[in-house]
Amino acid sequence: MNKSTVILCSLAMAAFSGSAYADALGAKVGIDYFYSELDVNGVTLNDNQDNYRAYAAFEHFIPLIPNGLLEYLTHGSDATGFEQLSATGYYQLLDNNLVSLDLGAGISRYSKFTAVTGLDSENTAHAYVASELALPLNFSLFADGKLFGLQDVSGEEIALGLRWSTDMAIDLGVRFGYSVSDLTFDDVAGRDIDVKSKGWLLGVDARF
Repeated sequence: MNKSTVILCSLAMAAFSGSAYADALGAKVGIDYFYSELDVNGVTLNDNQDNYRAYAAFEHFIPLIPNGLLEYLTHGSDATGFEQLSATGYYQLLDNNLVSLDLGAGISRYSKFTAVTGLDSENTAHAYVASELALPLNFSLFADGKLFGLQDVSGEEIALGLRWSTDMAIDLGVRFGYSVSDLTFDDVAGRDIDVKSKGWLLGVDARF
């Protein structure tokens, strides 16, 4: 069992054993724009390409049942790229005015590959972690990521940056940061394929 697999299992077990619950129903939606590049086996296929991440989450107060997060992402371009759909169940380990910490696990599906010959689609499990630290003047630092390693996909996806929010009944926010997706698809036509997408992000979100 490799190190990624051990970490993945440990994170998933911690999420289901040390959970906390929201005290009310809640939801959040958002969209991020990425100005990114896509590398396959060290070769840049797309430089400064427009990509997007759309997501929606639902949180509740029912014990044992995880909160839910659904994400859709694009990587690269229509000519040389692929798409990603992720579904995650997570628990709130911390949730106060200073810091929040979510931990969970889920499934990611990669499809519509035009960047990799011989790869049609791939499903894999992931561990999930997201945190946010409050700062003065309605700013906060955020960091979230996924870790892969249980099946034919290994690697990580990480995003971190700064968020600013409004003082309104609906929490409207603007996010700025950097995102990296570094994945290895095992045994594609007899070889491993390394795919890396990285770039700056700018996003907006709403929390209810």
